[in-house]
Amino acid sequence: MKIDKRNPHHWLILFRQGLYTLFAVCVRYISSKPKKPIVVLYGHQLSGNLKALYEEWQRAHTTKFDCYFLALDPEYARLLSDAAVNVLRCGRLTDMVRVGRCSAIITDHGLHAMSPLLSLTNIVFVDVWHGIPFKGFVPEDFRLQQRYDEVWVSSPFLKEMYQTKFGFKPNIIKDLGYARADKLFLREPPDPSLREKAAIPTGQKVVLYAPTWQQDDNGRELFPFGESQDSFIRRLSETCDQNNAVLTIRSHLNTSISAQHFENVRYCSMREFPDSEGLLLLTDVLICDWSSIAFDFLALNKPTLFLDVPSPFKNGFSLGKDYRFGKVVGTLESLDSELKRCLNTPKLYFTEQGNKHQRVTLDAYHTHTDGHASARQLDRLYELIRT
Repeated sequence: MKIDKRNPHHWLILFRQGLYTLFAVCVRYISSKPKKPIVVLYGHQLSGNLKALYEEWQRAHTTKFDCYFLALDPEYARLLSDAAVNVLRCGRLTDMVRVGRCSAIITDHGLHAMSPLLSLTNIVFVDVWHGIPFKGFVPEDFRLQQRYDEVWVSSPFLKEMYQTKFGFKPNIIKDLGYARADKLFLREPPDPSLREKAAIPTGQKVVLYAPTWQQDDNGRELFPFGESQDSFIRRLSETCDQNNAVLTIRSHLNTSISAQHFENVRYCSMREFPDSEGLLLLTDVLICDWSSIAFDFLALNKPTLFLDVPSPFKNGFSLGKDYRFGKVVGTLESLDSELKRCLNTPKLYFTEQGNKHQRVTLDAYHTHTDGHASARQLDRLYELIRT
């Protein structure tokens, strides 16, 4: 759930979350410790690193501790419950009491109104963030996470960046890999139900357009080169149609893209298709700008086209322009030409870009390309909570 500061109802939700948090702290100190440790996952959605950790818990750790996703949005909680996910609700006092008695909380963004838990309890806090960033951050952006017990990152290079650029103490940063990338490195078969839900015909290639949101640039357009949504999608749709491909449009959680009808275009917003990794496994060519989804797709080692457009980041870059490991295009005509090449002769793409892919993969993931980051992380978690 994304908080809209202009929405009074959202302020009410946060007030209740904060009130229930304080009550839960009191209960923690007057109740006995649960016989089986409780681990709580918290974020906007059960997706990315959090989902990968939840699935790894289901696979191999259910006897060691209980695991729940904590939902701020009541409607989203209902959807997860219907899908047989262990879910707790911020708006339910009994559920927040359970949160207050947990051994660890893992987040990929922040805590909203639950920050008192950091100073008033001995709960172990771990951050896994939600994307390897192009976006520039400054230490002030991570004041909350700097108070955590540990922060798990994808590589030694990212560990160094968290220390030198983001102001973290070295002892709390652990480079264990990126759990969300496991299934990508393992090249797991795409989920057939996802292809069915997106109405992507079997046998057709998939081109994914995934722009980042406006970030710090309120006037930023989601379609580049001065093109309208209609002209941009129409041009790519025609190219895909001529090359046995489907164009898939993915909007960020913070934005929406209206669904204009084209025969071979599918709209898969993050809200309706939270499984980004599953969608990437279906994808043959990615088109993006400054979205962190590029570093997820990097794990698949497939053609990637970067739009050469201004960045929307007020604090510059964390990973700069030279980390655009694919072909960089500056016009709709060059994008169209390179897309045709990627669809028809992908080997030529890697002749030109293969060394860049390898260099950026080394910085972003180092040796953590074995597909077992989630297992390493939960093993580390168990070390933290069993003492």
